[in-house]
Amino acid sequence: MAKAMDVADLIITEAQKNNSPVSNLKLQKVMYFLNAIHLLEYNASLITDANFEKWDYGPVIHSVYSEYSSNGANEISSPASHVSLQQDSYGHFTVVTHNFNINNLNSSDVNFIKNNIKKFLQYNPFELVDKSHIEPQWRDKSEKDYSDEKTRQYYLKVDNRFWEN
Repeated sequence: MAKAMDVADLIITEAQKNNSPVSNLKLQKVMYFLNAIHLLEYNASLITDANFEKWDYGPVIHSVYSEYSSNGANEISSPASHVSLQQDSYGHFTVVTHNFNINNLNSSDVNFIKNNIKKFLQYNPFELVDKSHIEPQWRDKSEKDYSDEKTRQYYLKVDNRFWEN
């Protein structure tokens, strides 16, 4: 169970190691499909501190999108230094910078990501967008909220797992 930014940063790092750097759009889709596999294997979301949102180009974790939006459609060369404000008990704010540290993830999540990421790096971002839009909940505009359970149910059917074909 991992934080979205740590998952994103590991994906960026692993994509670079595999000579397949990701753009923000591709990063979002790789995160989404890794989460789908995690739901199938563990019946639990990989990402614990954020939910996917239903955007025009498919699933997005808003905080990760915002962090890397300055890259536009360009490839992300390395994890960003993440800046946040922290408030102490007296109401004072401090600017805190967080850099990616693989030790923020437990070893099973690291292994899970490393063992599954290559399944998605071979696709271009718009192929992954198209794959995400095949899932019924992304076509359903009447329901604005994303559901892990709907994703899990869809991918329980082996024929829907494009990464296994």
